[in-house]
Amino acid sequence: MKPSTHVNIDGDVICYAVGFASQSSWYVVDGKRFEKKADAHSYVERYCLPVDDVVVEIEPEPIAHCLSSVKRLIQRIIKSSKAHTATILLTGSGNFREEIAMIQKYKGNRTDNTKPVHYQAIWDYLIMVHGAEVCEGEEADDQLSIRAVTKGDTIATVDKDLNNTAGWHYNWQRDELYHVNEVEADRNFYTQLLTGDATDHIPGLKRITGKMASASKKAPIQEMTDPRAMYVHVKNVYMDAAKDDDQSYNNDGMRQLEIDADITLTEIGRLLWMRREENELWLPPSK
Repeated sequence: MKPSTHVNIDGDVICYAVGFASQSSWYVVDGKRFEKKADAHSYVERYCLPVDDVVVEIEPEPIAHCLSSVKRLIQRIIKSSKAHTATILLTGSGNFREEIAMIQKYKGNRTDNTKPVHYQAIWDYLIMVHGAEVCEGEEADDQLSIRAVTKGDTIATVDKDLNNTAGWHYNWQRDELYHVNEVEADRNFYTQLLTGDATDHIPGLKRITGKMASASKKAPIQEMTDPRAMYVHVKNVYMDAAKDDDQSYNNDGMRQLEIDADITLTEIGRLLWMRREENELWLPPSK
């Protein structure tokens, strides 16, 4: 099976990765400049200066240099993914996950929303020069996944979450072109249903029950081929962890425990799931 001749590229990553790579940060205190924040704070401690005296100075490259880097990266992605054409996808407004997340706020741990100096310029350049598409109501990742499943397009990103979707993938950070089959994609998803995703503030077993998703709990999934069996295993792990501290469950209590596990895992699953069709909301497999 050969890779697709069309690749869909995660434009969100480009905006941040190239943007931050195109600027230098200096930490200035007492007239001295440090490349590393830790060095500046060590200086502050050594001379008993207020931490607030450390000032961050950002020096961006000329915008022309930055956009040239973006252009070269896009060209490299197309060539290395063995594609002939490409579509760049960007995340717009109104992510449906924000309404689903009840246990804890989706991406609520991102208190520092600092963007690169050239972020907006890169965004505008991707749209005006490369015809990038803005995905409203969902993430660019969802469209990367949908188009991989429905059209067979290659996914180009450095985000491991897309390994939950079957198809061809290109990771430009590792310069790796690889294929994920449907069973591997399901195994990746149900393993993540145990671990959650700290980057996006999506809870997992540890957050819900206080128990770690150890290797022994994740290992059985790698031997399974049926998504229903994978889900039942994950649910049983959650239920076992929840009742560890209380062995007095009667039949009604066990039934409620199962209902609670289904509700919790449905929320987590919908947050983690990369859509495979338009407007899809994940549900636990029934068979």
